[in-house]
Amino acid sequence: MKSLGNIKTYEGGASNIPGKRNVIKLSSNESPFGPSPNVVSKIRETIRKTNRYPDGEYKKLKKTIGKKFNLPESNLFCGNGSDEILGIACQLFLKKDDEVIIPKHSFLMFEIYSKINGGIVKTSRTNKLRFQVEDILNKINSKTKIIFLAQPNNPTGFYLNKKELSKLVKKVPKRIIIILDAAYAEYMTDNEYSTGIDYAKKNKNIIVTRTFSKIYGIASLRLGWCYAHRDVINLMNKIRGPFNVNHVAQEAGIAALRDKKNQLKAIKHNKYWLEKMKFKLSQLPIHVHDSRANFLLLDVGKNASKLNRFLLSKSIIVRTMEKYGLKSCIRVSIGKSKENIKLLEVMDRFYK
Repeated sequence: MKSLGNIKTYEGGASNIPGKRNVIKLSSNESPFGPSPNVVSKIRETIRKTNRYPDGEYKKLKKTIGKKFNLPESNLFCGNGSDEILGIACQLFLKKDDEVIIPKHSFLMFEIYSKINGGIVKTSRTNKLRFQVEDILNKINSKTKIIFLAQPNNPTGFYLNKKELSKLVKKVPKRIIIILDAAYAEYMTDNEYSTGIDYAKKNKNIIVTRTFSKIYGIASLRLGWCYAHRDVINLMNKIRGPFNVNHVAQEAGIAALRDKKNQLKAIKHNKYWLEKMKFKLSQLPIHVHDSRANFLLLDVGKNASKLNRFLLSKSIIVRTMEKYGLKSCIRVSIGKSKENIKLLEVMDRFYK
């Protein structure tokens, strides 16, 4: 039996508060709107066919992804959430005592999957919570097999710009797999941002993962995809489980991708409230990090636990950051307009 004593169990953001109703959940970076009406309609239609196995090769879903993002279907792989894809990549490319480089304060599943597969995690430094390419490169040795980067990073909301990403790709030896987790890509409007797919097209050692859990509003259906060299995709298909993406998720994903109007509405809402909340919260005696994506990281100093208890007492759930080594911080997802207004009012009340 494997020894799993050095692996911490992943805990997602809380979803409810015992004894409270009408709870505002801003703890998991989900879409505040849920799936679009078109997606809901497709789910209702599809649910009647759950007695049948799904298409094990999800051909229609891959065709839709390929068409939307102008990518060859042979370079696409779909999974039970992008989490499954991260795990499969670790299964493929790691053996006992291989080394994995993960920047400090990164998505927790990178470390968990690496350790499950016998990897030794080396943590690269950050500067004001931003990834440092030079330190990542300095951590590379003959044992390094994978470099994980969230692009942008959860929970900080920062990312490597095109120049930094290009430098990393050029200098990392081609025997090392670079995994770029672009879960929040749809929310990114900065010109200096790249998902990394352009680099993956030219480099066999890059895997870019994407998800339907954020802007598309179907987190509970567990659906993700990745782009990689077709040799890597072929290996992934050899070790994945049969029917790893259920039929409801496949059809909901297709409907979500086709609903451009809903995506544009979500992007517009998010951009407006991200800037408004940054401005409003920066009036308080806290540090508001210049996060991107659909969440904000707030450094509230010694008040983190006290503030969290106060927010919970007002039926608001945010994410505390102890597990990420950021004890003085909380992470707040962008919610619906009414939810954001309530959060700002309650935060204001706490500090006054």
